[in-house]
Amino acid sequence: MDKGPAKRLVVYVSENQRWHHKPLWREVVDLCHKHGLAGATATKGLVGFGHAGKMHEDSSPDVIPDLPITIEAIDAAERIDRVLPDLELVVQDGLIAVQDMQVIKARPRSAKPEVRHMTHQKLTGKAKMLRVHTGANDTWEGEPLHLALVKRFHQLDLAGATVYRGMEGYGASGRIHRKPVFRSGDEPVTVVAVDSAEKIERALPYLDQMVGSGLVAISDVDVILYRETAATAR
Repeated sequence: MDKGPAKRLVVYVSENQRWHHKPLWREVVDLCHKHGLAGATATKGLVGFGHAGKMHEDSSPDVIPDLPITIEAIDAAERIDRVLPDLELVVQDGLIAVQDMQVIKARPRSAKPEVRHMTHQKLTGKAKMLRVHTGANDTWEGEPLHLALVKRFHQLDLAGATVYRGMEGYGASGRIHRKPVFRSGDEPVTVVAVDSAEKIERALPYLDQMVGSGLVAISDVDVILYRETAATAR
């Protein structure tokens, strides 16, 4: 996409609208991609209303809200014009708007990627799994503990770490945390990392400092890793 005059396409739909068994907003993004637009972004509103006048708001933990979704794309006028007929077909209850605008700075369009043939490589071996069970309200030096742990594991060059938020659970306090109280953010959180025994052991002294209330568990695991490798076609 180049600097200069352009068009801004904005499509307003709702979260629960469907097109052939998939979310309508995803179909809109797919159409923008199909027609070669420079990019498209879908964002979810916190609160809003449309032509029906009904207010949609994510305010109840027990009700699935029908929140507004906005899909936005910016490109040259001729490219925007090409996608409009398809959008008019699929967006039967919503709003489509096109605006003139001026692009001040833009990244050049990427060249077509080289064709790559993918092969699968299987890696196996022995490793250790580290699990840290904490709560979402636990902190370390002013930030959520689970985020601080992931950053520390990254600094220690562990192979990876994943944070899981629990749907229900209890810990050392004996208090059961269920979905209705999730609005308070007091749900169980588990941080999981898998790597060699040597690397996991290097992380343990930091856990002694950082985890004030929680559970740290280590177990032996057999790692079976399937990894894609690509070779560029000539």
